[in-house]
Amino acid sequence: MKRGLFSLTVVSVGFLFLSLADPARHPVGYWSEAYCFSAAKERTLGEKVFHDIQNRMRIVRIPSVQSYIDRLGRNLVSVADRSQFPITFFVLKESEPNAFAIPGGRIFLTSGLLTLVESEDELAGVMSHEIGHVVRRHIAQRIDASKRLNLGTLAGVLAGILVGGSGGGAMMAGTLAMTQSANLRNSRENEFEADRLGLAYMTRAGYDGHAMIRFLKKIYRGTGYNSAFPTYLSTHPGVPARIAFLESMMGSRGETDGQEKFTDELKDIQTRILVVEKGPLESLDYFNGLLEVDPDDALSLLGRALVEKEMGRIGESLEDLKRAHQLKPGDPQILRELGLAFLLVGRTADGVDALERSVSLAGQDAETLQYLGRAYRVQNKLDEAIESYLKAKTLDPDLPGLDKDLGSAYREKGDMGRSHFYYGLYFKRRGQLKYARFHFEKAGELSGQDRRGREEAMRELRRLKP
Repeated sequence: MKRGLFSLTVVSVGFLFLSLADPARHPVGYWSEAYCFSAAKERTLGEKVFHDIQNRMRIVRIPSVQSYIDRLGRNLVSVADRSQFPITFFVLKESEPNAFAIPGGRIFLTSGLLTLVESEDELAGVMSHEIGHVVRRHIAQRIDASKRLNLGTLAGVLAGILVGGSGGGAMMAGTLAMTQSANLRNSRENEFEADRLGLAYMTRAGYDGHAMIRFLKKIYRGTGYNSAFPTYLSTHPGVPARIAFLESMMGSRGETDGQEKFTDELKDIQTRILVVEKGPLESLDYFNGLLEVDPDDALSLLGRALVEKEMGRIGESLEDLKRAHQLKPGDPQILRELGLAFLLVGRTADGVDALERSVSLAGQDAETLQYLGRAYRVQNKLDEAIESYLKAKTLDPDLPGLDKDLGSAYREKGDMGRSHFYYGLYFKRRGQLKYARFHFEKAGELSGQDRRGREEAMRELRRLKP
């Protein structure tokens, strides 16, 4: 993991982290009406930028990582000001620590950022800052200074600015984008406002605002102080001034006692991200090196087990997970992986037992409930499977594959009305509206005496675009 490349991070975005504005200059609601780039145009542009980023970068699609980021994001969005767009979160495979928002409400965090933060409070500060950008539609403000660019050109320019690196520069070179790119970066006032809002959102959600200061100091140290400051920072308030401003805003409020929320889960996520960043062979060497120093490091055993699983060495993975569980018997993430390993080698009863214990320890873990539901289905315990899936859906309605799991479980039970309904939700989420419509129509037809189920299906049909 690279940790000495903070300067490129700030050059590439200028969105990552901290400065504070004078809120009196921009009353609430001002930005939503003060410029011409409409929300509909921003939404369209956001789709194009998202497409460009997908083509250039790899989105990390590990369910446990996505579930964790989604849950943290929902907690922060729930206390934030209203956004004109749904706010969603993605993780990019990129070793540079970075975070940015694109038009239309999507927020990206890099794998390098996730491995750099030392507490959930620090991560919440970064995410809250980006939520502030979305709420105030800061990119739309900057686009008003670049009206000569069409949406297609704008998408390429923004992707280049946000993602950064040589690819972004090459994409912008020789076009009008090169002369307009500075206008599209967030202004001083945008950054001020995003940090003011971010600090408010994270503290409302119960996080320690001092974590913003700690993380900014870490970034500042990583740049090599003033001698190595990136040129782009010359257009923004100095980092020491930001830190001083934040400290004055925090005033006499003392720091927390250091008991961060979900600390063990964050460590688990960081271990999984390391495997993605390094790849199987390098990750195996990395965890082997750690275990040579400390053979009883349960987290390193978990990491090595994940690598071994990816390499198809299931027996070795299972042995490492057993050892990790002996060292940390109360760790729900280790128990979850142990349960999945048992299932892979055909030890279904042992797998169910481990997953049940993981659920009882973790409580609010939608992904483990989903895995448990799948294990119950192997045992033909369909009622238990459906109950586990529904609990998972209550905790995380967007969990990948969950609607399909519910559709399959209800089909196996013989309840075709509910089966078609959840298949409809599955295809709707995938954007396959033709199939979604078919399943919702069938759900309505087959609901029988289930009036509520029929009404749900009809409501979903009305929500589909014609």
